[in-house]
Amino acid sequence: MVHGGDIYGNAVKYDFSANINPLGMPLAAALAAREAVSQCGHYPDIRGEALREAIAEAEGVPGEWIMLGNGASELIYGIANGLRPGKALGTAPAFGEYERAVRGAGGEMWFWTLRKERDFILGEEILSQDFNGIELLFLCNPNNPTGSMMERDLLLALAELCERKKIWFCLDECFLPFAEREAEMTMKPFLKEFPHLVILRAFTKVYGMPGLRLGYGLSSNPELRHRVQNCLPPWNVSLPAQRAGVAALDEPDYLERTRRLLEEERKYLTDALLESGLADKVYPSQVNFLFFHSTEEEGGKVFKRLLSCGILIRDCGDYCGLGEGYYRIAVRTHEENLALVRALGWQSHGI
Repeated sequence: MVHGGDIYGNAVKYDFSANINPLGMPLAAALAAREAVSQCGHYPDIRGEALREAIAEAEGVPGEWIMLGNGASELIYGIANGLRPGKALGTAPAFGEYERAVRGAGGEMWFWTLRKERDFILGEEILSQDFNGIELLFLCNPNNPTGSMMERDLLLALAELCERKKIWFCLDECFLPFAEREAEMTMKPFLKEFPHLVILRAFTKVYGMPGLRLGYGLSSNPELRHRVQNCLPPWNVSLPAQRAGVAALDEPDYLERTRRLLEEERKYLTDALLESGLADKVYPSQVNFLFFHSTEEEGGKVFKRLLSCGILIRDCGDYCGLGEGYYRIAVRTHEENLALVRALGWQSHGI
């Protein structure tokens, strides 16, 4: 599976392929990480106590419910290896590492195909799925790469179903903090009620620190936490990452500034994609990226044309459930978005 953010093998001036906070890493977090480098002659805290305490306060959960990871992706593999499901269920399209993790743990991945006629939004029809034999359910809300969101009522129904059938439910909320409706959409308040539920979150995207690698999982279930932790290496979170995470959580207005910027720039880019004639469909998004279908389907033309201008976007043709003509772009700063728009040849809005 190809991922976004591979700027090392291409001459890239603007990276729209990775969904990173356009404000970048908070200055306090960057300074904390830099200072921590001078202390890297020592091991990091193997338990990450200061970071765990900061996350517990920010998320309103007990500290013992927190599992720390070298990015959320490490926890995805930890969950798959710790639970060893014979059969897991996910949606298509969705983040490809769920399938890779399940297969790497010796399991089989089944898919519920999302329909383009419904804007790739998961609906209540999944509740009619025959869950017999399913041991683990992976869902991403908001979904990657589509940006679509599931309503909490559906997630509650799925959590109740999983509890009845003793199915582990891994809900990836890594992009949810970008959404204005985060508080009413998150499943964090129901972790105690549903011990088969585990929620994933990450500093990587939200706080603009993919190079530091920092994520965490939340679960009220001591058995699940024990099984996952046993599959993770010791000292898996570096000292600079731990210190940066603590500092990032101490930036009270950072997420609100991010959401204001994203709301304005999402509309700008949506208009640009449609009015330029490049896209015949831009799918609704409340997060920091846009998913669209291009009128130029054949052979990844859009990807190649923009790359020739030093702009990297995400060609989504390798996602299960998609094909040629589907792309994802990050919502960046206005200056960066202007560069993309000019590369598309759009001359509206006074450009």
